[in-house]
Amino acid sequence: MDFADLSRPFVIAHRGGAMQVPEHTMEGYRVAVGQGLPVIEQDVSTLADGGLGVMHDGTVDRMTTSSGNVADHTSVSWKQLDIDASATLGGGWPDGLRPPLFEEVLTEFGNRVLLCAEAKSSDAMGPMIDALERRGIRPASVLLQSYALADCRLARSRGWDVIWLGSTDVVRAAAEGIGWIGPQARHVTSAVCARAHAAGIEVACHTVNRRHQRDVVVADGVDAIFSDDPVYVAGDAGRRASDLFARQVWLPGMLADAGRGRFYADDGSWGFDVSGTATSTLMGFLAPPDPAAFTLRLDLRMDETCAGSRTSCGWVLLSTDDHPYRPSSGSSTGADGYLFLLRGDGTLDVDRVVEGVATPLASSTGGTALDTGVYVPLQITVSGAGLLFTRGGGESLSVADTTLRPVPVVHLGGASAGVRFKNLEFA
Repeated sequence: MDFADLSRPFVIAHRGGAMQVPEHTMEGYRVAVGQGLPVIEQDVSTLADGGLGVMHDGTVDRMTTSSGNVADHTSVSWKQLDIDASATLGGGWPDGLRPPLFEEVLTEFGNRVLLCAEAKSSDAMGPMIDALERRGIRPASVLLQSYALADCRLARSRGWDVIWLGSTDVVRAAAEGIGWIGPQARHVTSAVCARAHAAGIEVACHTVNRRHQRDVVVADGVDAIFSDDPVYVAGDAGRRASDLFARQVWLPGMLADAGRGRFYADDGSWGFDVSGTATSTLMGFLAPPDPAAFTLRLDLRMDETCAGSRTSCGWVLLSTDDHPYRPSSGSSTGADGYLFLLRGDGTLDVDRVVEGVATPLASSTGGTALDTGVYVPLQITVSGAGLLFTRGGGESLSVADTTLRPVPVVHLGGASAGVRFKNLEFA
């Protein structure tokens, strides 16, 4: 397959799909390819001995157990680095993964998978093209990238297609013979896409991880989308009615609203360590069989707290779409739905959320305070008549509100406490 064969718009696995897999690792690329993703991206920098290392940052600090500049490593020392997968992803992957050399990527994936490789360091573009040509990689199966116009000129002079990242200058791109521009998603408009297409130029935007964002840029006319969660954004993820937390699998659509959370191997749960701020994560892989009427069952456990029992809480937000919910930031534009809270003192609350602002609808009284480390069964029922929030043991809260429907999208969160979730299931 060549890039010309792909239907537009197509999705590029940004850093291999960094929300699901350890970014820029051979193991992560293999998962992406196994998921049927046609394009994987690499960030390439020149090493001290002339080799080419694949990593996004200019230092190894964020991704590995070491520190220092990428450019100071040789090809040998590069392969001795440990990718800190547990820290970057929150569990679900073994430690001991190694960052790849560009040559390794070309050996395993060249001419088999479409590659989208960015010259990350200012001196990388020439050596990258040398490596591609030395390996006999077909130019039609590669899209190079750079923010530097000089790099783009070099690529074109040697017969390789290239994305001019960060640019919406269609006139200059056309004059330089550059076939792609790569603006940030927030700079994409229908006018930019129309001008580009009129000049024979395609548009690849970055970085889009939510479907509501995808729908906007697709309507504007983009030809390709970089995504850290490419399976979810492509819409190809199988929707589930239950979680897979016990397997410690990062499923498509598990995206941080205001915190990624982590897996807990001791009891097969997922959640958040204690924090003084409100934390929330989208569970985009979950979907009720009937969005108009359903019941969601789950178990919630509260651990260490850092505030009073009324402030400490865990919650479920059922929303109309996948806009992020960030209550601590005060900026959750587009987040509409219902918030179901279980507080440390045992109170059940139901709030209506509009544009990220929560308005109380109902609150229970006389609930039993939670025991630390003990799971509490919860059940949420949504129907055409209203909402029902039930705690195991019989306490329940009924709300006759039908303002927002459907609300099939699940977010899990908590505030001022360590909170764990497991056994989520739609009925």
